[in-house]
Amino acid sequence: MRRLGFFGGTFDPVHLGHLVPAVRAFETFRFDALVFVPAFNPPHKLAEPLTAFSHRFAMLALATQPYERFLLSAVEAERKGPTYTVDTLRQLRERVSVEQVYFLMGSDSFSQIGEWHRWQELVSLAHLVVLHRDTVWGEELAARVPGELRGRMRNVEPFHEVPDPEPGSNWIYLLQHEPFPVSATQLRERLRLGRSIHELVPPEVHRYIVKHRLYHQGGEPGNEI
Repeated sequence: MRRLGFFGGTFDPVHLGHLVPAVRAFETFRFDALVFVPAFNPPHKLAEPLTAFSHRFAMLALATQPYERFLLSAVEAERKGPTYTVDTLRQLRERVSVEQVYFLMGSDSFSQIGEWHRWQELVSLAHLVVLHRDTVWGEELAARVPGELRGRMRNVEPFHEVPDPEPGSNWIYLLQHEPFPVSATQLRERLRLGRSIHELVPPEVHRYIVKHRLYHQGGEPGNEI
């Protein structure tokens, strides 16, 4: 394989704000495959309620089914204790033979990269593809990340050809797509208030949420969506 992308996150729930930028990245970098890696026990969410991994994995499977080269990995469910991204990425790299590895993350996550566990090792394991979130971008984003990373940052326009990186380099690509203004936190709150989210998630995911009454916080049955 020449180029392989990994996309990590809690995906609680997966929504169009994940999928639309993922498609842009896939088409721009021409990945052989893009692997979604749902977090099992993320350390930054230990104090927060998290939907069962089985539900989040099932929703991802439904959301990615239309895309032939979008794959899923349950690798984090194999480990006990907090699951750190750096360990997950190292484990995934050991399982596949690929020339170039890319790790996708939102700009909100990248803005906090200096607080991640063993972040220096993480940015040495893969090229980063930073997806535009409407919460932070541009000069503000650059100001928040460790100074030693700023020289690696490259702006990339969607659908423009991205040359193969030089051997031994690890670039950080800022994908200049239009942000999709939605977050999983906002969706969970909408559901709690009994508001609709059907236009913000794939139809199959919406039906799954209704069927299993996920994120339901009260009210009459069926009114949470």
